[in-house]
Amino acid sequence: MDFSFFVFLVFMSLVSFALAFLAYYFVVRIFGKDTFVSRMVQIIGIPLVIVAYDMFVFYVDDSWRYFVASIPLAAVVGLALYGYFFKGGDAEGFLSTPQEAAKAQRILEAPAKKPSKKSQRIHEARKKRGKE
Repeated sequence: MDFSFFVFLVFMSLVSFALAFLAYYFVVRIFGKDTFVSRMVQIIGIPLVIVAYDMFVFYVDDSWRYFVASIPLAAVVGLALYGYFFKGGDAEGFLSTPQEAAKAQRILEAPAKKPSKKSQRIHEARKKRGKE
């Protein structure tokens, strides 16, 4: 088996993933997330786009094949950089999981809580015991 064929298959799997991400991004931007048309385009349209682009890449001349195939990867990197630099991202939020980012956002937006009277009494009692 030719090693270059294996490298090309791995590369095309990355390209297909990037293309699926881009297609989903544009479907959500155009049709919304929960509409019937959006669901149908997600189910039928995105796989058709991926298969059509893969077939297009297979039929491109060998000298241009990797360049044409890397366009979706470059677009995903461009979207990530655009979101990071122009939409006000920071390195911690950019590299964190969605759950961690949501928790940090809730903590920042939540008003400061006052401790209850009972917890204040317990705290004062512990302070007195420690000083005596």
